[in-house]
Amino acid sequence: MFKRFSERKNHLIILAFATGLFLGINFSFVAQAGEPAHKYLEFFHQTFQIITSEYVDQPDNKKLFYGAIKGMIDSLGDPFTRFLNEDSTAELQEMTSGKFVGIGVEIAVKDGEIVIVSPIENSPAIKAGIESGDVITRVNNEIIKDKNLDEIIKNIKGLPGTKVNITIRREGFTEEISYNIERAPVKIESTEFTVIKESGTGYLRIKTFGNDTTQDVKKALAEFNNKKIDKLIIDLRYNPGGLLTAAVEISEFFLEKDLTIVSTKGRSDRGKENFFKSVKDPIYKGKIIVLVNKGSASASEILSGALRDNNKAMLLGEKTFGKGSVQKTYNLDKEVGIALTIAKYYTPSGAMIHGKGIMPDFEVKVVEFPEGETEDLKKISRDKLLNDFVSIKTKYNENTKADFKKYLKDKNIKISDTTADFILKREITKYHKDQIYDLEFDNQLTAAIEKLSK
Repeated sequence: MFKRFSERKNHLIILAFATGLFLGINFSFVAQAGEPAHKYLEFFHQTFQIITSEYVDQPDNKKLFYGAIKGMIDSLGDPFTRFLNEDSTAELQEMTSGKFVGIGVEIAVKDGEIVIVSPIENSPAIKAGIESGDVITRVNNEIIKDKNLDEIIKNIKGLPGTKVNITIRREGFTEEISYNIERAPVKIESTEFTVIKESGTGYLRIKTFGNDTTQDVKKALAEFNNKKIDKLIIDLRYNPGGLLTAAVEISEFFLEKDLTIVSTKGRSDRGKENFFKSVKDPIYKGKIIVLVNKGSASASEILSGALRDNNKAMLLGEKTFGKGSVQKTYNLDKEVGIALTIAKYYTPSGAMIHGKGIMPDFEVKVVEFPEGETEDLKKISRDKLLNDFVSIKTKYNENTKADFKKYLKDKNIKISDTTADFILKREITKYHKDQIYDLEFDNQLTAAIEKLSK
């Protein structure tokens, strides 16, 4: 469906949980060291001999070598270059399948900290109150700074029905917030779509780029074409990424032949500049606006950049996350390998995604609350008052709104009726929603509709 890298035998794998975009190949590793490297290899050999012959207890050779490999990888200071064992491989596969057990968050390392890219819809994390941009500081009351990323992920995940304590730091809050979250099976529905009847605009929300996303998007576009919908909003907000193949294939639905979708640049021959280009005619030709925010990462940024730079869409919302490095897996044997960063992704205009993000054409912030309500809103979040009021049975209606305002008054919370309605509706939609779009409070969506109507 598209032009692959020059090494045709490579097969694309994934943008995985807590990592960057991946390319996977089998590779026989051969050291090609110069004189200085030989010197350090000799140091390594001597150290191994001394430990195995002189250490007080009998050492485990496997642990020694695995530890040495991890040490080399950690010295690079790159959170996306990882040592892969059988657990890591299973983790990558389950994320792209759309089903896994955990609390339901996509995390990444940013400025040396573990950041929530996006909590997954209907997951335990989002129901608990975890938000995009939260920084994880502790897991089960243990400080995680300087801990191995794989170890952190392993501690967050676990068996269904068990609990994990997550402590986060949130922008604007002086105190950290702690959440006890029960792990559960998480299922990701990759897309949802409809026609916004008030404006006759197509609305396509892509939540993740998984195994079925390309076909789901194709089905949505076919329906829009059948209904002669010539205005489309693609919602990539809080979409943390997924399969590179899906991002490329979906980009092709909107681009003419031979247009660049994304390129990569690296240092070695394997990471040298390569281009993904469209090889098909587009199947949708209407006007498009793409909604993005700080939770839009990786594959979302590739699709956004491809459509914007090729003048097929405008972006509206907030700056994207900025996660776009290329990892290639090298199999050391059947059970272990390494995922090594070999390049970074660039949009068709040559803009680097990684660490930069993409600025929208139209910057529209989410609903901003009156300044005088800030402390009361912090108290609601810190004391988890919304979590206590809202349950799976709660419906958003006039009676519920009145009950909620009385509840806040009893808690000595002073916010406007509009603010109360907004936060109540946002919380209830974590459990269920009557429709997939919100024209009452989603000012970014309404701004996009207005732009498309001009």
